[in-house]
Amino acid sequence: MSIEHLARDAGLTAPRRFQVDWDRAEAAVGTRLPADYKEYVYWFGPGGFDDYLIVCVPGVENSNTELAAHLSAAHEGARVRARLTGAAPRVPLFPEPGGWLPWGFTTGGDGLYWVTSEDAPDSWTVAGRPGRGSDLAFFDGGFAAFLHTFVRDTVEMPFIAETDSEVPIAFEPHDGTWLGGAGTRLEAYGRFEEPPGTHPADLAP
Repeated sequence: MSIEHLARDAGLTAPRRFQVDWDRAEAAVGTRLPADYKEYVYWFGPGGFDDYLIVCVPGVENSNTELAAHLSAAHEGARVRARLTGAAPRVPLFPEPGGWLPWGFTTGGDGLYWVTSEDAPDSWTVAGRPGRGSDLAFFDGGFAAFLHTFVRDTVEMPFIAETDSEVPIAFEPHDGTWLGGAGTRLEAYGRFEEPPGTHPADLAP
């Protein structure tokens, strides 16, 4: 269930080497994050799968796909729904005890979350909330295990559609920049590590 194995399945022959200040990222979210997620960010960086499942990454410009900003947006959405309907949130959001911490979403409006537990991010499991309907779904495993099943098109969540693409499902990379339109532009602090020999100082005669 390694991230490197996931990357090979998803079509990456080498890590994209996306670097993040994890102290800053974890301070923004308010918790330590799972080790497999940090390794995923290094290998994959910004992007998603099958033009369908988007994984949020710290330090990118687009607020829709930046991890801490996505959590803030989930809280704001819950506040707006509470004002309009008087209803309690459908799921408890982090930092509530056992709260759900969003890490991704589908283009159909479904949310994917870690179910947090105190001081144990590497044991967090995954849950899903459909964009339509009220049936929540739970996955008996963590972040990397969930993505393995998604890439192999064997994930068992009723609102996750079967793919029409080839299996294993390929990763679709993005550079993390804000393209306008969706979300707002943030200060970017994530970056791709420069391959050896490509820095201007290395190319000087």
